[in-house]
Amino acid sequence: MDALAKLQADFLDAVVDPVNAGRSPALRAGRVGSAERLAIYRRNLHSNWRAALADTHPVVERLVGPAFFGEAARRYALAHPSSSGDLNNFGAGFAAFLGEYEHARELPYLADVARLEWAWHECFHAADAPALDLAALAGVAPERHGEIRFTLHPALRLVESAHPILSIWAANQPERDGTPERLEGADRVLVHRPRLDVEVSLLDARDFALLQALGAGQSFEEAAERAGYDDAASLLGALQRFAADRVLVGFALR
Repeated sequence: MDALAKLQADFLDAVVDPVNAGRSPALRAGRVGSAERLAIYRRNLHSNWRAALADTHPVVERLVGPAFFGEAARRYALAHPSSSGDLNNFGAGFAAFLGEYEHARELPYLADVARLEWAWHECFHAADAPALDLAALAGVAPERHGEIRFTLHPALRLVESAHPILSIWAANQPERDGTPERLEGADRVLVHRPRLDVEVSLLDARDFALLQALGAGQSFEEAAERAGYDDAASLLGALQRFAADRVLVGFALR
């Protein structure tokens, strides 16, 4: 690394964390600027990072309050400084961070609520897709139905939790007072943007397992077996619903 590249790297490290400013002889000597000048950059940087996290995780911030959220955001930023010019990507690891964050141990649902919010964010920004070609699907020979590998909508995420995260999330939308309708129970959540708006809904265990398997690339027969459908009518009903709701948008044969 040449001298200029080393100086630039040291400057970036010092802007992220003031501890790093003392490790560079050039910065200590004042060749770049005083600690006060570096602090201006640092405050702007961390403020932007915190705002990006608050924008993608408003429910988490409402659950813990601005002070708690601000400190969690600061520590997350120090551990995972943004490596992208697009701040829309900055919160990708925030849920995992909260799952390990010592001060959130008394809120075991918090990380999963963050996962739900990040899924909503990803779906909002994901690509669109045309509806499933039902005429082409109808043209598949019956003996090959089990071989079909469906494609899920790109603006679709599945979030599973041991906690009632959808109830918590819904209770903390702007028009609600924060009181969940359910306080117990596991949730399997479908986050999906079939058209213009992101939609969030609960799935039962079979439908969730079916979509998980299809999303992992399993054939229709393999996915149905994994999901535990015990009758053809229920399976056909699920397939029709998912096609109509643009959950399934394509297919291929092996």
